[in-house]
Amino acid sequence: MLIPAIKNRRSIRRFKPNFPPHDMIQEILRAAQYAPTSRGNKAMHYLVISEQATKDAIYAIAAPEQDFVRDAPLLIIPSTDPEKTGQPVQDLSLASENIFLQATELGLGSVWKNFKPPVAEEVKRITGIPHTFMIINAIAIGFPAESAEPHADQDYDRSRIHKERW
Repeated sequence: MLIPAIKNRRSIRRFKPNFPPHDMIQEILRAAQYAPTSRGNKAMHYLVISEQATKDAIYAIAAPEQDFVRDAPLLIIPSTDPEKTGQPVQDLSLASENIFLQATELGLGSVWKNFKPPVAEEVKRITGIPHTFMIINAIAIGFPAESAEPHADQDYDRSRIHKERW
C-alpha cells in the first residue's frame, strides 16, 4: 500500500554525512524513470550530484540560506527536453514525486529546492545540463539527521472534497 509512504514523506533539511548506498540510489532513479510523462515521451534525464564542489557552487547561486543544498550527501536534478514533451513542468513534477516517495520508502530524507528561470540557467551552466533542457528543481537526499511527524489521519479534510460541482 502506498499510503504509508505518502503519510511518512516529509521535508527533511538536515542530513547525516554518510552517502546512501549505490543500490538505494539506483532504486530511486528507477522509480523516477517509472513516472508518467506526457504521451509517454521518455524525455526525462537525471543528474546525480555528490561532488562537494558542485553542491557548493549550486548553493552559492541558488540557495545561500538553504544549507541542505550544500550539506545533503546527494542532489538529483530532474531535467527534460521541452521539444519532446508538451508538458515539461508536469513531467518534472511527477518524476520528483516518485523520487520523494521511493526515498521515503528506503528510509531516506528528501526536500525540494526550487529553481526559478534565471537561477535554473546558471545551474544548467554549472552542471553541464544542455541549455535546451528544462529544470525546475533539485532534490536533496540523504539519511535524515532530524525527524518529522508523519501526516495524521486527521489531516484528511472531507470538507475540501467536492463532487461534480463546487
